[in-house]
Amino acid sequence: MSAPSTPVGSPTGATPPTGRLGGLGRLLGTVVALDAASSMVFALLASLRSEYGLATWHLGLISGSAFLGSVTAQLTLAGFADRGRARALLRIGLGLAIVGNLLFAAGSSAVVFVAGRLLAGFGTGCFYPAARAVAATTDPDRIGHNLGRMAAANLIGFTAGPVFGTVLAEVAGLRAPFLVAAAIAALSLTQLGRLPIPASLEAPPDPAAQREPVLAFDLLRQRPVAIAVGLAVALFVPIGMYDALWSQYLADRGASATFVGVSMAIYGIPFALLASAGGRLADRVGPVRCALAGLAVGAPMTWLYGVLPNPWLIASASILEAAVQAASFPATQTAMARACPPGRLAAGQGLAGAFQQVTAATTAFSAAPLYGATGSAVTFGAAGGLVGVLAIVLAFAQRAMRPSTNPR
Repeated sequence: MSAPSTPVGSPTGATPPTGRLGGLGRLLGTVVALDAASSMVFALLASLRSEYGLATWHLGLISGSAFLGSVTAQLTLAGFADRGRARALLRIGLGLAIVGNLLFAAGSSAVVFVAGRLLAGFGTGCFYPAARAVAATTDPDRIGHNLGRMAAANLIGFTAGPVFGTVLAEVAGLRAPFLVAAAIAALSLTQLGRLPIPASLEAPPDPAAQREPVLAFDLLRQRPVAIAVGLAVALFVPIGMYDALWSQYLADRGASATFVGVSMAIYGIPFALLASAGGRLADRVGPVRCALAGLAVGAPMTWLYGVLPNPWLIASASILEAAVQAASFPATQTAMARACPPGRLAAGQGLAGAFQQVTAATTAFSAAPLYGATGSAVTFGAAGGLVGVLAIVLAFAQRAMRPSTNPR
């Protein structure tokens, strides 16, 4: 549908905070810290296993518990941000991140580490739908731009975390990174009281909004929301595969461990630089149109990775994909923000985020055995083909909508 006449998520049409960004800068800094703390764990899992005698299957439990916690929180609690509890969810998310990192700093067993990751994952599931709702309602004319800035902050934190964690562990010991991450989260928590929250997310909702279900599955009955969820799913099909195979695939092509790390930076830098511009593009041409164009380019790009013969060509191709994804990520989130009815913005973001994580986990679990059995061309080609099929289905669904409800 076209942009609503009142600000997104604001049934009363309240004026957004003055200034183009308001207090968004503080929120973005917190996003960087939270993502860095989350991704840091993955780089230190091998060290934790050696230090505390963990079994290999313990590592899977530790990683999977974060996913379980995040999906659960996004599906069950995100909607409370639409009911005047956005700041509370941000605080809960940071508080659980502090507890999770302290458990890692103090723990020495798989049970404690699983509990820490479960709490931290639940915290991110509380934090991010509320944070995206704040970004989307801070300036209704710049939804994509602000969500693009948040996507850039996500990736900066995600790529910086492993470097920060490994260096600090070498210098000060294995517990130090988690203590520092907990301290940074605590500092961010003290700043939340100064974060301007748009009135639509601070004021108590009207009685009609209170009767809306907390679980957001009912939103899927609305075609614009279903299309936005479909875009989110299509975007994350290859991401789960990359998580599972990227380092192994590059190693099979002759890359060193150092090159694998460099390849992540090669992707991350252009994404971080272009994400806000990609969000502005979604604001200008329409988020669904922008996201579909990104999928149309991303599908053959995913296949191409599987047939390139050496790591340098693969890393070079990732620069183009980064530029495409820099528009696709904020476009899919903006599509959901525009599709949601008033008072359901955070619930919709939580719904899309949960579907994204389930999609990434599914493709990650299936990609490794498929790669081992058939090789890179079939595995990457299958992922690219699935993205292409989803893009075609979503494009037809988009065209079938009445013009008055078409979000472009």
